Amino acid sequence: MAEETPLLELVKVCKAYGDRWALKNVSLKLYPQEVLGVVGASGSGKTTLLKILYLQETAQGEYRLNVPGWEGRNLLLLSRYEQPAARHYLAMVYQDAAQALRMGFAALTNVAEPLVLRGERRFGVLAAEAQEALEQADFPLERAGDPPASLSGGERQRVQIAKALVQKPLAVLLDEPTTGLDLLVQATFLDTLRRLKRQLGMSLILVSHDLSVVRAVADRIVVLYQGEVVEEGLADQVLEDPRHPFTQDLVAARL
Repeated sequence: MAEETPLLELVKVCKAYGDRWALKNVSLKLYPQEVLGVVGASGSGKTTLLKILYLQETAQGEYRLNVPGWEGRNLLLLSRYEQPAARHYLAMVYQDAAQALRMGFAALTNVAEPLVLRGERRFGVLAAEAQEALEQADFPLERAGDPPASLSGGERQRVQIAKALVQKPLAVLLDEPTTGLDLLVQATFLDTLRRLKRQLGMSLILVSHDLSVVRAVADRIVVLYQGEVVEEGLADQVLEDPRHPFTQDLVAARL
């Protein structure tokens, strides 16, 4: 993996809100077809990190996307007019589905919306591609006409996954996607992520406070503590032989 070119990378990224540092010199890499887990307690900077990766927050440092036409450019220096073009390669799945979905519109309509925004106007194409994405996300198609407001938490997250898939991104960013789901629904949702990674070669960054969630799908893990990366490595290495006291406490809490 060390010889591969990362899909995206952050180098010494810092973010402050007033006199409080949310992130301090954070560096990380995401490789093609990899699931990177980011764990930490509340307030450790996990959500801020995802917002920066999705170009929803400004920051200091370097953020590079290694795809044709973008190599060598620091995305943190892009103007707000250039950001949508870079964001085209990414998709976000939020903890609260209401941040991404129109809760009163049909699930199928929500999934088709990114295609409409890109100029697709043929109803048959919109419906077919949205339905395919819902199938890939293991969403029950008999509920495709139902609005997210009437769906369960797990079904809403699957609509978000489908909306991400229809955009054909290179990387999907997931912010605590299993929070509030019962254990069975959580397990089936994680099964879907594993399958999508395997079948579609997706790259994922999964942020969670729950080590068991990250352990189920991650290839590598980054541990954030008070805005800093305090440990990183292969998932088994970090979880079986944690070095930093905070990581040790996290692992012990799950035993």
